[in-house]
Amino acid sequence: MLFIAPLLSLLIIIFADLDPGNKNVTITFAIAFLMAAWWISEAVPLAVTALIPVVLFPLLGVVDGKTISALYFNHVIFLFIGGFLMSFAMERWNLHRRIALRILILFGVSPGVF
Repeated sequence: MLFIAPLLSLLIIIFADLDPGNKNVTITFAIAFLMAAWWISEAVPLAVTALIPVVLFPLLGVVDGKTISALYFNHVIFLFIGGFLMSFAMERWNLHRRIALRILILFGVSPGVF
């Protein structure tokens, strides 16, 4: 599927014409077909599959690079990615357990009496 899906997508672009007035419709369908085939077969990692439009849309002239990158690379998305990476690092080095143990040492294991 790694080689068959791009070949079929190329054949769609060359021989199919879904909207006679707008070639971008056919190109977008071919890219969506490629993504669906790679997503289902997991021929490449899913993160790579998700980033295919960032490369192919400007390369094939569907959308300019500035427009597509503004949709993909939003500051909020990078905020979430940074948070996820920090949480993975904390879990990898057991920092979450160290913090929990320090809190237990500091406050004790039984509920406080007021």
